[in-house]
Amino acid sequence: MSRLRLLPLAVCAVFGCDIDIFIPPLESGRPAGVITGSVTYSGPAPCTESGRIVGTAVLLGFDVEALPPPQGLGTTPVALSVVSGEVLFASVRDQLPFDPGGARRCGGGDVTVTASFSVSPLPAGAYQIRGFFDRDGDFAPTFSIFNLPTAGDVGGGAIANAADVLLGAAPRYQEIGVGEQDGDGRWSMPEVGARVDGIPVTLGLVLPLERPIFHVRQVLDEAFGNDDPYSIVIPSDYQLAVFDPADPAATEASFVRLRLGAGVAADERAAAAEGPFLFPDTPTLTYARFDENGDGTIDAADSIPETSLVPSLQPVGILSRLKEGSPLATTARPAALLQAVTLLDGLLGTVAAPADLREARDEVLLALRPAVLCIDPSDPEKPGVLVNSHTEDGAGNLLVEDPAALEARLSARFGRTIEVATGCLPQGSYAVNLVYDTGQAWTLPNEAGVCAESEAPGDGTCGTRARLASQGILVQIGEPRDPGYCDEHPTPAACAPAD
Repeated sequence: MSRLRLLPLAVCAVFGCDIDIFIPPLESGRPAGVITGSVTYSGPAPCTESGRIVGTAVLLGFDVEALPPPQGLGTTPVALSVVSGEVLFASVRDQLPFDPGGARRCGGGDVTVTASFSVSPLPAGAYQIRGFFDRDGDFAPTFSIFNLPTAGDVGGGAIANAADVLLGAAPRYQEIGVGEQDGDGRWSMPEVGARVDGIPVTLGLVLPLERPIFHVRQVLDEAFGNDDPYSIVIPSDYQLAVFDPADPAATEASFVRLRLGAGVAADERAAAAEGPFLFPDTPTLTYARFDENGDGTIDAADSIPETSLVPSLQPVGILSRLKEGSPLATTARPAALLQAVTLLDGLLGTVAAPADLREARDEVLLALRPAVLCIDPSDPEKPGVLVNSHTEDGAGNLLVEDPAALEARLSARFGRTIEVATGCLPQGSYAVNLVYDTGQAWTLPNEAGVCAESEAPGDGTCGTRARLASQGILVQIGEPRDPGYCDEHPTPAACAPAD
């Protein structure tokens, strides 16, 4: 997540005056909007330490056209707001245990509390409010390894079906319009800005899983000879030798596959357990079926686009193109995304995965597709393009039997026109991401494996801290094996980075 400046509302509290809440303008000076309401927390009592209540309620305003993975392609909220534990739990403070020596104390059963919140400044548009209570106090929005909820945190948001979610249903987040919308669906901001009041946010779902922390344990590649997890290069004219449902073994072997181990590499575990990382001691990666079409039900319709025989699984694996020369920042105009196929042991194991699959393991297997989606999250009216490097496998089997049906499926999923094209894949460095349907995710490379400009790089160190090399891995899409093919089938211009 890129750095976000917290811009709190200035509230008129003098002599009970009637002046409305001030809405801070955007950085451009244009008028902006604000969403206000109440956040209700219902869950385990917070911990205390050093005489204070640990934790913060974090509320994130996402544009509905750029929701976070796995539902969308958003990488940062438009605005972020926090409510401190001291404010949120002020009404029950006298009921909480405090250790006389200042040690951390947790307990006291469940509590229900409410506090006010505001999220701003917001440009005109439609938004979802998502949030969580950071119960262990490790949230840090400027660092990707600390900017999402972990096990024991309490999730939620402005949810239309909050009661059903607590019983296991998929959440349906409210869409909150800010500004004025014309007959064509376009949003604009009045000169005086816009306020939307009275939005209820509920935080009540205790997250059972840690983030899917991983490293690349092994590369399986029978086509291009990749065998070093620290140097993975795929040609831009990457073609599957075989893609045939009647031959699952040969089909699986045709993919470049990444075997991802839970946590960090074995020789880094001691360092990862220490500050500043404090990674979990016994990490796991949990397999489950993925609601591909987002209808809230796991069924036969939740399959990979290529064939209905293979169900979609999570954690979802996504490779995202990085900005040139910047190992921690992805391109956004457009984003270039390669969605992998998550395999349970292999293709046959994936086909047999039950609808109620939920299994913690120490590794996950990803098969990398020879296809990249190029899409601009900042412009919902701009079409995207799915680039397939070839229309056929090496044996002449079609990779996409019905391109029109695939275009329709992708267009429905991303809320815009998606065209299917044939061309060499966009070259560049790609980050590897694992994502759960809770929005919890992990990305390589990250700050644990990359030194900041202010940190002097050393032998296994960044300044005074350890550098975890397994957290610095990325994947390269490089030069083609057959340059002539790419001359005839160039990468679509829509994939060229503008930022």
